Amino acid sequence: MINPLTFKVGDTVAHPRKPEWGSGVVVQAQPVTHNGIQAQRLLVDFANKRSTTINTAVAPLVSSDAMEDRFPTPKGLGQDMSMSSTDLNKLGAGWLDQLEGKSGGKRELWDLPDACDDPFSSDEQQLDATLETFKYSTDPGPLFQWAVVQTGLNDPLTKYTRVELEQAFPRYARDRDNRLFELVRAMKRSGQIDTLRRKAQNCPHRTGRQLLEKAIRA
Repeated sequence: MINPLTFKVGDTVAHPRKPEWGSGVVVQAQPVTHNGIQAQRLLVDFANKRSTTINTAVAPLVSSDAMEDRFPTPKGLGQDMSMSSTDLNKLGAGWLDQLEGKSGGKRELWDLPDACDDPFSSDEQQLDATLETFKYSTDPGPLFQWAVVQTGLNDPLTKYTRVELEQAFPRYARDRDNRLFELVRAMKRSGQIDTLRRKAQNCPHRTGRQLLEKAIRA
């Protein structure tokens, strides 16, 4: 197997499987060995997602220029219809947020916990982390607890209104549900169906249990 590309701090990169994350800047880089493959553990600050840990043996990255060639910037973001990756970074909120009419300052509310897609954890561990997030909902108490975790603020209402939190949670829940389905598909492919059924039986959160059962049947 060909070893993945090597990056250094300051390099601009992109995730081929997650073009919606936009261009990213490498802020930390460490050499690692994964299943006999020489790779890197990177901390990358993406334009449309908070800093994320990447295992390049699991998720090979490419340079931002290569990504721009594969996924041209959508039209309608200004008079220049071929914006560079540098221009994308300058947008702040990111082109995806602009297309959706969202405020870039709120994206901290949408990001899933790192443990849900930690490339150095097993699919089962990532699923456990994802199922744990089903304790949150739009009910007053759970919604406030969710906002505290997402923002790191003791009182998120000093930054956001309750309406803003209620509007942001469905997007978070959508990404969480999609992540659960991705993990279930991966575990089914690796023959872990019994593990999935056991987790469905033991899941303490009704919404998470129902969605897991649906994903298992799919």
